[in-house]
Amino acid sequence: MKKLLYLSAFLIAMTPLSAKERLVIISPHWEGVRIEISESFNEWHRERYGSEVEVEWIDQGGTSDNVKFVESLYSKTPEGIGIDMFFGGGISPYISLKEKALLEQYRISRELLKQIPAFCAGIPNYDKDFYWYGIILSGFGILYNKKVLEFLSLPEPATWESLGDKMYFGWVGNGDPRHSGSLHMMYEIILQAYGWKKGWEVIFAIAGNTRNFSASASAVAKNTSSGEVAVSLCIDSYALAQIEVNGAENMGFVLPEKLTVINPDAIGILKGAPNLTAAKKFIDYLLSYEGQLIWMQKKGRQGGPEKYSLNRFSIRPDVYKDKELEAGIFNPYSLQGTVRYDFDLASKRWNVLNDLVGALIIDPHRHLKKSWGIILKSEKSSSLIRKFFDMPVDAGLQRFLWENWDDTVFRNQNINQWINFSREKFRAIENQAKFYK
Repeated sequence: MKKLLYLSAFLIAMTPLSAKERLVIISPHWEGVRIEISESFNEWHRERYGSEVEVEWIDQGGTSDNVKFVESLYSKTPEGIGIDMFFGGGISPYISLKEKALLEQYRISRELLKQIPAFCAGIPNYDKDFYWYGIILSGFGILYNKKVLEFLSLPEPATWESLGDKMYFGWVGNGDPRHSGSLHMMYEIILQAYGWKKGWEVIFAIAGNTRNFSASASAVAKNTSSGEVAVSLCIDSYALAQIEVNGAENMGFVLPEKLTVINPDAIGILKGAPNLTAAKKFIDYLLSYEGQLIWMQKKGRQGGPEKYSLNRFSIRPDVYKDKELEAGIFNPYSLQGTVRYDFDLASKRWNVLNDLVGALIIDPHRHLKKSWGIILKSEKSSSLIRKFFDMPVDAGLQRFLWENWDDTVFRNQNINQWINFSREKFRAIENQAKFYK
């Protein structure tokens, strides 16, 4: 695998009859997507070009890790890294990669571009300069296990804030945004939906109720369906997959009204892509009618995948009218009341937010959860809860942080300060709680 990553070009068979193009993609998409999209792309490619493309998939553990990996490779070989495309993870990574001049420009045909609205719920579906394109649409919400909630006599959650209610203590599933782009997106949505101060209070309360933090978003969803947790933060694709497997009578999913966004899951060609022609054709395929229907159609049905339902939403409105789709399928273009999302802000503070959540929430989680339990038992004492929600960073400091975050010394100094801040904060809550006994 390591040898593959550092190759700047790939060998092509010498005999024309056996010649096959190659395409190397780094992506957090799960195995089902890789298998179904690769096979469908090759079927499409055979019909149009009479040959197949050998597709190689790479993943370093999730969107955030993939971005770090790609940027690290470019720091060593600025002209190209032997990888053709970055696929998945929303749009924030692409805004950052474009700003760093790490994407190749590609303008699709005028006919194809006409099929894609410029925006969905106020968020762009593709880059105005054609450096990246949204391929599918994603919604972010709450997955819940109906049977577990019924057993615990708990209501179905409706908002992000409700996950911080004491009734869900120990029953919330959560994950690490430093590894998962979809989980990162939900932290960003909460901050933009509630504002900096209130948003962090919601995040801290949810963390206090969290049983544990999984490294991947898929693991969070599986823990919810297995009953290890009752409710969890979840992207629509993983939620719909669990509902398909376990039944709508057992699992539910809600998009918090006026507290979420519909976000394109994008693709871009990386600078110096060794297989540029194949990369362009892959984008053409993904935005074609066939390449869009496969994401929405159930496995085994006309135009759908063969083995794995992908449970994603098309970026092309015309696909929702397909007669072969199940009746009543959700159309993201019809969703009302989404968050007014600032994707430029989200992109700029991506790494800072990840490290804030890591240092303030995840790494000290054992002490955070203990402190939250103390607060709940003390009927949310005002002095304790003020201490619990205390932050070492205010909204006005963000720009200074993200503008200097590439400086390793600066970054590590701040992370260490935040870790010490958290340690002292939770220790103070535990000590202060003694006076309430």
